[in-house]
Amino acid sequence: MLVDVERHRRGIARVVMNHAEARNAMGEALRGALLEALSPLQNDPATRVVIIASALKNFSVGGDLGKMDTLSDPKEGRRRILSAHRLARLLLAFEKPMIAEVRGHAVGAGAGLVLLCDTVVMGEGATIGFPFPKVGLAPDFAVAYTLPRRIGIARARQALLYARSFGAPEALAIGLADDVVPDDGLAAKAMERAEELAALPSLALQLTKRMLERAGDPLAVLDAEAQSQPLCFASDDFREGLAAFREKRPPAFDPDIA
Repeated sequence: MLVDVERHRRGIARVVMNHAEARNAMGEALRGALLEALSPLQNDPATRVVIIASALKNFSVGGDLGKMDTLSDPKEGRRRILSAHRLARLLLAFEKPMIAEVRGHAVGAGAGLVLLCDTVVMGEGATIGFPFPKVGLAPDFAVAYTLPRRIGIARARQALLYARSFGAPEALAIGLADDVVPDDGLAAKAMERAEELAALPSLALQLTKRMLERAGDPLAVLDAEAQSQPLCFASDDFREGLAAFREKRPPAFDPDIA
């Protein structure tokens, strides 16, 4: 099994890549397995947060270069990139909060997978890298969109043009990572962050993600607010949050989910 889905309390799903033969290279096999695992979670009301992790010493070594010999044919190259886009499009539209649990190397398309997550938790020994020019390629897997949104256009330009890699301390300093912890505490920290999100109202988080996709266009954000806030006002979560505020107690959102 290339991808395993672990179910945890409070609606947390941990999606674990384990394509040992390819070192979690983002080839067609692993992409297909991730699509098969993640697609049902997107529409599952019992799933509140998704962690993407690796069972191997590395998160992902990037594209499967050993299987790219046929890509000099433009038609085959286009077929491959459009196949990869099926997973990228799913993750760009994914409404549930996603956490990347990054150990070892996450490079190329593997780094792209990390950047499609909302929260990045790195082990101290991890690196995130963008070696595309070193093998004669331009970025893919939406990296030219997600990286500037993470670290700014100037830093992203230098990272992509100079094929930079970032160790965990530098990644944290520039905003590429959100948490850095000892490698043996990585899974626990990712789960801690997932539990924080799972304790919050899922509708509000989903609508917030959609608003953030419109960041940079203030009128689009205002339109999103006009659509989102009435839905929140009508929700049980808002009524519980308001009652908890008035009663000076912690809110208990969605108590039916253990």
